[in-house]
Amino acid sequence: MKKPILIFALKCSAIFYFAACTGINEYGNTVSATSHVTKGTWKINLFTEDLQDETAEFSNCILKFDPSGKITISKNGKMITGNWIEDNILKRITINLNTQDAALIKLNDYWNIAKINKSGLSFRGNQNSVNDRLEITNL
Repeated sequence: MKKPILIFALKCSAIFYFAACTGINEYGNTVSATSHVTKGTWKINLFTEDLQDETAEFSNCILKFDPSGKITISKNGKMITGNWIEDNILKRITINLNTQDAALIKLNDYWNIAKINKSGLSFRGNQNSVNDRLEITNL
């Protein structure tokens, strides 16, 4: 009688062990935006706010994300600085620029990471601005 219970307990232990290991591996293999955006410079390929395309406001912007959390934007010969950070658990980045530029202030928010590939990243707005989109491409 004890033998079937022991076998059942061993099987359950093995299932829990492999389930736990699988979860850890999946968490460890998540794609980070940081490893992409900190390589090179970027341009804003798309920016929509409340479903309105406002990409033209960013046509002269070049973004540089520093691994230390600094962001620099060059716009019409002016340098704007600020901070950025990625939250790997919530899968979003937060941008905070030190500027009075009306267009660049729109970037000051957290952006949910929607898609990452070699040439660009796509973000969608937070819960208060779900219709906002931001796409950047590598130069």
